[in-house]
Amino acid sequence: MIQLQRIYRNNDAASENAFDGSHIRSYEEYLEMAKIPSCEGVSARVMDALQQRVGHAELSIDKIAEDINLSKRTLQRRLQQQQANFAQLRDSMRFHYAIKYLIDEHMSVDTVSKALDFSDRTSFTNAFKRWTGLSPSVFRKLFRDYA
Repeated sequence: MIQLQRIYRNNDAASENAFDGSHIRSYEEYLEMAKIPSCEGVSARVMDALQQRVGHAELSIDKIAEDINLSKRTLQRRLQQQQANFAQLRDSMRFHYAIKYLIDEHMSVDTVSKALDFSDRTSFTNAFKRWTGLSPSVFRKLFRDYA
């Protein structure tokens, strides 16, 4: 039998399970973090293709490579030459639109998940927590008045 250990970042045993809001940033800081990065060359072409597809089409590397008339492998090589990778570029685009959709567009978490081409709601929620430290629903509750 495999046992998993839970490691808590908070050393205070009394507040081990309590919510620690010290890592929450301001809405403006999240917007700054979620800005679409300015890119050049192939990275810029990838970002443009992602931006055209976001919300209504698949965001896979295969589809983006087709859109910019490169093979998948050539696209990966050219991105590598620019010290970039597709997953990071797509993540930055998804993060930007996740905040826009949740706060400005008032879309449901499920709808945002589908619009950003995640396989399911859980994948989106995990990615959003990685980006912000908060779940999408908690983020929306905290910042719903900013729209």
